Amino acid sequence: MTAPIGHATMSGLLTACLEATGQDSRLVWAPDDVLLEHGVRQWTELPLWRTHAGVWNIDSTGAQAAGLRCRPLAETVADTWEWLEAGGMPVEHPRWAEHGISSAKEAEILARLGG
Repeated sequence: MTAPIGHATMSGLLTACLEATGQDSRLVWAPDDVLLEHGVRQWTELPLWRTHAGVWNIDSTGAQAAGLRCRPLAETVADTWEWLEAGGMPVEHPRWAEHGISSAKEAEILARLGG
């Protein structure tokens, strides 16, 4: 399923995550070339990140015409966080250990960006 273009952004998703979890972290945007230079694995070390931006431009016009209504992203994030806090568990995945970036690699990237 896809939302209409402009409905949601990565910034909106991450901001909603910070708000739902009560974090006061600062988002730092890293250009693709910096992430690639540090060997960040697309999609696994940095979820939802791909260098091929055009791959995700899916036309949702037909879905909208058929009745697709997208709720605000912040509501979905807040509900998901509430579910996790209440003990909800994600579906098990055989490659969980491969997901996420190490603290050391993140620190190197932030240092490179001056963050």
